[in-house]
Amino acid sequence: MSILSTLVRILGEDEVGGDALPALVPAIVAAGSLVAYADGACDPRELEEIDTEALQCITNDPDAADHIRHVFEQHAANFDRDAEFGRDRACAVLADFAPGAPQEQRDLVMRAALDVGKAGHGGTLTPTEREAALEIARVLKLEPGSYGL
Repeated sequence: MSILSTLVRILGEDEVGGDALPALVPAIVAAGSLVAYADGACDPRELEEIDTEALQCITNDPDAADHIRHVFEQHAANFDRDAEFGRDRACAVLADFAPGAPQEQRDLVMRAALDVGKAGHGGTLTPTEREAALEIARVLKLEPGSYGL
């Protein structure tokens, strides 16, 4: 499942309030990017596969949908530029998000990252994706064991 597909599913299922989107969306995209690019097996076309209309339905705002795409494209460009740079930028987004985020939002970010990682490998994380997920849990101050890590 792509990062954006996961984002749409989570925001739709959990009925996240619109006021949470400005902080939550970049965190979900950053965490999903960290896991997706962890083992270098990421197919950028697969990551971008999402219906713009679905993003607009979730956000109820075409400008917000465009912003979500921009955030994703920025992370993809960071990882394409240099894997370490992309990882550092994604971790910085998560570090900015974590202190003010309630537990349920940090949990959503972690679940999204795990969904992205498990989608490409028959429901399991590769060792490098697992390491990325552990780093996400650390930055978000979450207990890794609660997520099967």
